[in-house]
Amino acid sequence: MTNKVLLIFFLFAISSPSLSKDINTECKEFIKNSEISENNANQKEKLLFEKGVLWKVITPKNKVNYLYGTMHSQDYLVSKYPHEVKHVLVNSKKLILEVIPDNISNSVYIDRMYYKNSKRLDQILDGVFFERLKQQLDSYNLSENQIKKIKYLKPWAAFNLIGRPKPVRAPSLESNLFRLAKERGLIVESLESMDNIISSLEKINEADQINILKDTICNRKEIIRDIKKLVNLYVNRDIVGIRAFNDIKHSNKRFYDQFMQIMLDDRNKKMLKTIKEEFEFGDVFVAVGISHLIANNSLLELLNDQGYKLEVIY
Repeated sequence: MTNKVLLIFFLFAISSPSLSKDINTECKEFIKNSEISENNANQKEKLLFEKGVLWKVITPKNKVNYLYGTMHSQDYLVSKYPHEVKHVLVNSKKLILEVIPDNISNSVYIDRMYYKNSKRLDQILDGVFFERLKQQLDSYNLSENQIKKIKYLKPWAAFNLIGRPKPVRAPSLESNLFRLAKERGLIVESLESMDNIISSLEKINEADQINILKDTICNRKEIIRDIKKLVNLYVNRDIVGIRAFNDIKHSNKRFYDQFMQIMLDDRNKKMLKTIKEEFEFGDVFVAVGISHLIANNSLLELLNDQGYKLEVIY
């Protein structure tokens, strides 16, 4: 089954015995194939840190800055920043987020999540999977316009939507950090734009995107349940647990390696360049998804290898 990190509508469910049989058969075969490809030995490796989400980073020129690993979630357990994080942030001069959580970013996301050419999701996704997708979207309270546009969703947009709990009317952790920084008069910038992130997602070929979508459709209940486990690991700042959780299940090695290369490794290299430049000024607070800080070839590893001193603050 696809790695849970891979890492935001109302329809009437279609009741049909033959449809149910078909999707169950399709999913059984899909899960079987995924399980066969999951026989990758989990290698134990020495980690820089076993716990933590907030680090002090001292440059070779002794400038002090901070790196904070976030979780992209509206879960109330995650979205409220700890006192230790607030103390460091309000005493910084600049906040740099992975992406600015504003209406502009949201509009870009919504604009790019739909096909604008002749392509349609219901034409490239097998019919039984598309019908199950529509049933699963029943709990997402879509507007009438969104319902009409389901067939134009791009695969990555569809699996991002159903691969997470139903959104709640609550700000994310990044939104709360953004608001606090603005209230305190900090400069706020981002490492990437929403266009950058979506362009990275769309480097994954369409066949692999469809593969992820089928996986998500077939295993959605387990994925949602496991997200709750991941939230608890994050709240407890358990790096070892998060790493183990993310390494346990993923699809075939070729795809997993490609996904990690595109969505983490390549982006980390670009982020690192910007972060190093900003850290030369000192008093900079950078907040990015926790995976960017603790996965293989993480920002923490790259900075450590280049002579930056790292210290867990929280």
